[in-house]
Amino acid sequence: MEPHVRRTVRYEDFVKPRRRRWPWILGVVMLLALAAGIAAFWFGGDHQAHAAPPALSQAGGPVASEAYQWKHVAIGGGGMISGLSSDASGKTFVARTDVYGAYIWDASANRWSQLVTAASMPDSIRTQNGAAAGAYEIVVAPSRAQRLYMALQGRVYRSDDTGRHWVQPNAGNPFPMVWDANSEFRLHGPFMAVDPTNPDIVLLGTPATGLWRSTDGGAQWSHVGSVPVSKDRKPDAGAQTPGTMLWFERPAGGKPTGRLFALASGAGMFVSSDAGATFRPLPAVGSQPMTLQRGTFDRRGTFFGVDDLTKSIWSYRDGRWRDLTADLGLTVREYAAVAANPRADQVIVVDRGGQGYASTDGGATWNSVSHSAKAGEGDPPWLRVANAPFFTTADMMFDPVVPNRVWVAAGMGVFHADVPPGTGALDWVSQTRGIEELVANDVIQPSGGSPIFAGWDFGIHVKDDLNAYSTTFGPGERALMTVPQLDWTPAKPGFVVSNASDARMGCCSEDGNAVMAGTSTDGARKWAKFPTLPTPPGTKDDDPWRMSFGTIAVSSGDPQNIIWAPAFNRQPYYTKDGGRSWTPVRLPGASGDTPGSFQAQWMQRKTLTADKAVPGTFYLYHSGGGANAGLQGLWRTTDGGVGWDKVFDGELAPSSELAAKLRSVPGHPGNLFFTSAFEHTSDTGLRRSIDGGKTWQTVTGVTRVDDIAFGKAAKGKTYPTLFLSGRVAGEYGIWRSVDDAASWQQLTDFPVGTLDQVSVVGADPDVFGRVYLGYVGSSWIWGEPAPCKPAAYRPLADRQCSSVR
Repeated sequence: MEPHVRRTVRYEDFVKPRRRRWPWILGVVMLLALAAGIAAFWFGGDHQAHAAPPALSQAGGPVASEAYQWKHVAIGGGGMISGLSSDASGKTFVARTDVYGAYIWDASANRWSQLVTAASMPDSIRTQNGAAAGAYEIVVAPSRAQRLYMALQGRVYRSDDTGRHWVQPNAGNPFPMVWDANSEFRLHGPFMAVDPTNPDIVLLGTPATGLWRSTDGGAQWSHVGSVPVSKDRKPDAGAQTPGTMLWFERPAGGKPTGRLFALASGAGMFVSSDAGATFRPLPAVGSQPMTLQRGTFDRRGTFFGVDDLTKSIWSYRDGRWRDLTADLGLTVREYAAVAANPRADQVIVVDRGGQGYASTDGGATWNSVSHSAKAGEGDPPWLRVANAPFFTTADMMFDPVVPNRVWVAAGMGVFHADVPPGTGALDWVSQTRGIEELVANDVIQPSGGSPIFAGWDFGIHVKDDLNAYSTTFGPGERALMTVPQLDWTPAKPGFVVSNASDARMGCCSEDGNAVMAGTSTDGARKWAKFPTLPTPPGTKDDDPWRMSFGTIAVSSGDPQNIIWAPAFNRQPYYTKDGGRSWTPVRLPGASGDTPGSFQAQWMQRKTLTADKAVPGTFYLYHSGGGANAGLQGLWRTTDGGVGWDKVFDGELAPSSELAAKLRSVPGHPGNLFFTSAFEHTSDTGLRRSIDGGKTWQTVTGVTRVDDIAFGKAAKGKTYPTLFLSGRVAGEYGIWRSVDDAASWQQLTDFPVGTLDQVSVVGADPDVFGRVYLGYVGSSWIWGEPAPCKPAAYRPLADRQCSSVR
């Protein structure tokens, strides 16, 4: 496996086996229910995943005092854990992520639980997309297991009850910059430190404004001017540097010294003897590191650091720095993590791919260590793919309680290994259950089939059972593989198309699978790549990514008829023979090599759709970018992509060049919905057309729409049930309409407490009321009518029951 891809998440990029219905004859139902229960018990059947509660299934629509149950779709892990922290007693163990929030290990539930939720965070961010970001840093106070500090979106929060409730002690927010938890320096750290004996003394190192200190639990902050601001590594705009990194010396079995190291990138190491009030340059003989990625003190007070820039391992003791890589002839690598055993003279260092060395004599000699990985008991089985030559590594720490156990923050989750001194193998075992950190791109569910989820990094997950962890992913277990979009056709049950592409552009194309876009005929379980890929203008035949990412659709009348608009504004193409040959889409008036309308590959943009009721008809929304301003508008083809007419001239909604969603209503010719899905604009309403895009109306009272989806019609209705994430009459929530958008019911506000940003919405065409929500950093959540008891969401809970109103 190659290095974990940076999942760039920006505001501008987003605005997401056939079931059987038995006759309700009392005796038969009782027998079948008993048989189904036995089968599910013994064989792990998926009856519960697909069947609605009996009373609600009979109703087929809204009922009195209706309630919804919400849970995460069980996929598990998949995202970059960028840092770890624990108190000295080992009672509290937390992990930060790069794209959404932070987690705490919940021993009573035997899983990780999300800390950034609507129930735990202050009301000030309990809004739509209120905390759609990873944690820049999170730390546990060494001397008080209940005390946590978390830096999130430019603010510092404190919890005194192990993360169940957070306060922002300084409402004035003295920090002038927002810190990017998903920057290229997200694997560095730690950027925050708490005094080992005084939980009220906390320091924070930022990229642009340097070091800050509080002595009253975060209520007041002062800038520490004796440590310079880190120097930019690149001339690009903004802070191109990691924040100040911090380490309190904590010798094993002894009284804390109060000594604190602070590394300002480009300026070197500074030391404090008064708990961070003042610093001076660290006295040193000889050369010293100007940058580090991670560091730690061993139990005898020697500091070890790893430098990703110079690819070196450093040690500091008795006033002298040593470049151990140069002095001892160790391999030059991009070293990423270091951990020191608090009970023994054992130090382990590894590079970004998990390879490295171990020392048992204070760094005098080193032996190579190997690594392997497997899924732990109760963990997502598909995490076995972590057992690869490249094991993405961010941070390591020894367990403060379990002897010789080391933990790693990795590219798929959290793992541990038991490594007695002298052991030469890091045999990692995942302990990731509860973490859901995939970046959701899409979700579809053809009638009669299982829901199919597509994300960044780890592809396609077909979920016969929404409550069971995925056992594999498609289009094949090739990490890493991004799937921006899926589509299905009513012309052939089980047929699905995808534009799967590896996001590691410039790397890892040797196997010929840099792009695995193609088709499936069995509901996305097995895939065949397109036989050929076209070469858009301005690209070369030997470029593996010449046709990749973007937006894709398949005709409702012919599964061989597919249109694909790739990323980088490249030329769209259509095929009528399943990808054996491709023909350019010719929009009248297009010019240049980049006449497309899909720019950056990470955009959550779905602007090409097939009319789900008219064979051969497709719609393409063009935002008029680059040299093709005249193309702005909605285009339609009725012959599978050969000829195109502009049916609507101009922009449908402001900022539609970013995360726009164009959706076709199954079974209803010419019925379309559109949203620009961009929150930083004055007009984020919901548009609809019933004449194939010629005219559009704004749906009254509906704003800030992230996406819309179409589910099974309510009993007695002919139009699909509509689901959306957005605001109705100014109030945010997940909404449902059973009367063609004439009225809306709020199903919940923040399902399972998430404050993340919705990127995609999907719905079940066979079970009334079932809806799927995809998020930019926390995978997918699903909800459905259920006989549960509504109650306010509780911190750390893994499910929620809400009242429909």
